Amino acid sequence: MMQYNTQRPRLLIREYGRIIQKMVDAVAKIEDDEKRNRLARALVELMAQTNPQAKQSEEFRHKLWDHLIMMSDFKLVVDSPYPFPERRSIVVGGAKPLPYPKKNIRYRHYGHNLEALIEAAKNLDEEKRKGLAVIAANYMKFCYANWSKETVSDELIKQDLRQMSEGVLTLDEDFRFDPNFFNMKLAPQHTGKSGKRKKKMFVAKFRRNR
Repeated sequence: MMQYNTQRPRLLIREYGRIIQKMVDAVAKIEDDEKRNRLARALVELMAQTNPQAKQSEEFRHKLWDHLIMMSDFKLVVDSPYPFPERRSIVVGGAKPLPYPKKNIRYRHYGHNLEALIEAAKNLDEEKRKGLAVIAANYMKFCYANWSKETVSDELIKQDLRQMSEGVLTLDEDFRFDPNFFNMKLAPQHTGKSGKRKKKMFVAKFRRNR
């Protein structure tokens, strides 16, 4: 019968895996002192394979022995070359997960950075706002095309810019989008060096217009 990890006891230190944990549990139950100590030393050497480059480091060796004791739930009686760790130093099940940032982004396909940029534009003079509006509009069209993979109307982008900036960023009536704004083919923003180059170009254009 297949057994899932969710049905098994929680690992105290996950980086060594369940097989090492089972070995530690077995060694902790050995009554013969000599055999228990010998196998404990062998386990430390096995655990050291997680970072072979540091296996001779005194600090790393100390950590391995501490982890060995912790993984036994402090039940392993062994002649450790280091002081025994305190029970309060163990974190069962690993560190607490970091809280996911909760940001209310109304236009997710444009991203939070664009909203922050628009917010910063409120402190600029009118001339610089016009320059930033041009950059923001072209960037928004680029983002939208990457997100939807479909053609987007210029009027929709203009409308979104007005709403997002609450009228702070406006475009001239004769404004036309620049199809070569990024001077390269559209590609997903998160892929490789191409996406990074586009981001750098956008930042550089923004800085020149500040």
